[in-house]
Amino acid sequence: MVRRTFFAFLILAVSAPAAAQSGHAHQVVTSEGPGSVSVTVYRNPDRAPNNAMNLRYLGGYALITEQRTIDLPEGEVDLRFEGVAGGIIPQSAIVTGLPDDIIEKNRDAALLSPSALLNSYLGQGVTIRRSSGATGETEIFDATIRTDAGGGMVIQTADGFEALQCTGLNEAIVYPAIPEGLSAKPTLSVKSRVKTATRATVTLSYLATGFDWQANYVADISDDGSHLNLFSWVTLANGDETSFVQAQTQTVAGQPNKGRDNIAPASGGSVNLACWPDGTSSDIIAQYVQRREAFGAAPPPPPPPPAPAMMADNITVTARKVMAKQEDLGDLKLYRIPVPVTVAAQSQKQVAFLEKSAIPFTQIYETIIRATNAQPARSLATTLRFENRKRDQLGVPLPAGKLIAFRNVDGARMLLGEGSFDDKAIDELVEVTIGSSDQVKTIVEQLAQVDDEKKQARDMRLTLTNASRLPAQVEIKLLRSDSERFRKTSHRLTRKDGVDLWKVTLPPNSERVLTYRVERRK
Repeated sequence: MVRRTFFAFLILAVSAPAAAQSGHAHQVVTSEGPGSVSVTVYRNPDRAPNNAMNLRYLGGYALITEQRTIDLPEGEVDLRFEGVAGGIIPQSAIVTGLPDDIIEKNRDAALLSPSALLNSYLGQGVTIRRSSGATGETEIFDATIRTDAGGGMVIQTADGFEALQCTGLNEAIVYPAIPEGLSAKPTLSVKSRVKTATRATVTLSYLATGFDWQANYVADISDDGSHLNLFSWVTLANGDETSFVQAQTQTVAGQPNKGRDNIAPASGGSVNLACWPDGTSSDIIAQYVQRREAFGAAPPPPPPPPAPAMMADNITVTARKVMAKQEDLGDLKLYRIPVPVTVAAQSQKQVAFLEKSAIPFTQIYETIIRATNAQPARSLATTLRFENRKRDQLGVPLPAGKLIAFRNVDGARMLLGEGSFDDKAIDELVEVTIGSSDQVKTIVEQLAQVDDEKKQARDMRLTLTNASRLPAQVEIKLLRSDSERFRKTSHRLTRKDGVDLWKVTLPPNSERVLTYRVERRK
């Protein structure tokens, strides 16, 4: 699978002596991986709470801090950190713990990829392995690469020129070695001049793209419909090709200000197959028949490539109940997982972070209506409303996320609906719309219209119906312009957030009618 083209493959100064020459000779030291690592995941700032994470493109990022112990020889050292995140943002990398100053920091390693490997062998000899899917017969011969990855895979053999992988047979290029400068792992390097050979514990910190996280809530509503139990997961997603084993892991809720990163693309990418022939169609048929006779019938077309490894069902859930702990991070909130976890490449992990019981709530039915517009029967939205207060068994910062509501019906746990909410602070009101009701509806009708020299007016009737077996608390917001006024209302209207509101409780199998006039002076 071809990785993102913006993989930032830096190379920082670490050591593993390449050749023991004089004390001041240039030496290369490679650290293959960290001794310990911390991963702090920030949400995608452009993703709304009601949108699930896009597992093919994760728009969040992570702050990764690694500790590595390195033996540094005396002299000028090219220190290479292998196994950093593929989505590393080069300009964010900071290295501390080196005994002497850094001379330069480079992003000079190219990732090993099909196109990078092909380009490195342009004009050089390789081995071609060609086999028949029908007979299993294999042909091996020498060839020279004549085009780069952008021009397809044209090779020259003893029989002439041909485009590889345009024959319908199974074909592969066997390269004699990995060219110098290509790395199998994302790598960061720095150069440093070490005055005295020493062992150093170096800390490498950097930002990396290709991560995200979200909170998912489950609400179980009590039998009497007055309380709910709230449970929540933190779902971590790592779209990078690098795994972080036994990492100290945190997530950050809120919206820190972070601009767009300019990351130059690293070498690599896909190979462009150009199989358009120069000959006639009859030439193609003749060549195809000859190959079939030589190697057997062409195999069926290959199956479609597998979906990315990180799909919605590729989720690791912690085996034991581990609750993330909330801490303050300035104006943001940090949720720390108290035990090390592995944030695996191309996967998700879920960790519990909240469990609260017996939270009082109200289920309301609501809608917004333009006061002067008639409308046919319309279902009202079903909303769960509760206060994020300690006295109501809650009182903790709630990161934005989705909520799924369930309720027991005749002994069976049934789904009521799904909604979402933004970040909520302590003592804030939480409202989650989980669907609409076919049992509670509203109809708006125009009864009369007045238009004379002094005013314009419309007489309206709003009818609420409740066809369910339970009482329904209804809230209707009536919108009007600043120049309009309500007159002759049959029931009292209140105000909420600058909008006129009709609040009423409908008994089971009943209806209520509100009549009013909307008047505007000329």
